[in-house]
Amino acid sequence: MGALGGVLLLSSCFSPSVSVRKDSGGMAPPFRYAVYYGDRASPALMAGRNWAIVSDTYPLAKTGASPGGELEASPLYIAYLSIGEVDSDGPIARALARIPGGESGVFLAENVFWHSHVADIRKEVFRKALYDRIARDLRKGFSGVFLDTLDSPLDYEERNPVKGSGLRRALVSFVETLHASYPGLVIVANRGFPVLQELAPSLSGVLFEDFCTRYSETKKTYVRVSEQERSDFLKTVDRARAANPALRLLALDYDDPDRPAVSRGCGKMARLRGFSHYVSDWRLLRPVVVHGRKEGG
Repeated sequence: MGALGGVLLLSSCFSPSVSVRKDSGGMAPPFRYAVYYGDRASPALMAGRNWAIVSDTYPLAKTGASPGGELEASPLYIAYLSIGEVDSDGPIARALARIPGGESGVFLAENVFWHSHVADIRKEVFRKALYDRIARDLRKGFSGVFLDTLDSPLDYEERNPVKGSGLRRALVSFVETLHASYPGLVIVANRGFPVLQELAPSLSGVLFEDFCTRYSETKKTYVRVSEQERSDFLKTVDRARAANPALRLLALDYDDPDRPAVSRGCGKMARLRGFSHYVSDWRLLRPVVVHGRKEGG
């Protein structure tokens, strides 16, 4: 069965009762989001957020009535899904291992820092494992998916034009198929700038990770991103926004929660360019407070 046929069959698992929406990008009230990869519920962090990008092991809170009788607001919970790399001990790796020969040819290169492998999105067995995970997340009550590590297969094809030929095309087709199969699903991409304009019509939002700061894996510390690098990527974001004016723009920066310094001023810079802003430690477990307030809003 082809990838499109497989995911259309799974779309029957998407309950109409799940609340999904694409935001129109209105000016007020300010759009607020969080990225949190912890496994424990964090109601204080989620309070007042529009979107919450979380691990798909996060315990979803149920919306209920407050003591005053008013319905408590709850963010749309968006489940993390890596589509460009496979964690060595993650659920996708385990799913592939259960299939005879399932891992054969899927792993292209190793990412030592994250204990993962760049994965071949061209492989039907890998695409099916991803679609199955998405169907599982929707059954759990998630309203969207956050597509991470798009840059990994794109980078691989650029470095290995023969062996990696077709990875870019396969990545785009995967996202387009996902959107066609679940039209109401909130789909947020992390970076993926080389294909962002192509993906934009299928997306609800794009996360510009390392907008202003990043965690340096070699220096083991937080550093600023160059103005030139940010400027080049912003031109790509502008083209994507032209292709989809409703595209929600999210900026994510990193800093030391105990001694925040490098991210100061980044929030203002992001908001001036139309981005909602959030700052966390590099493990995405602790929001960063700058000048007495959370930079994430």
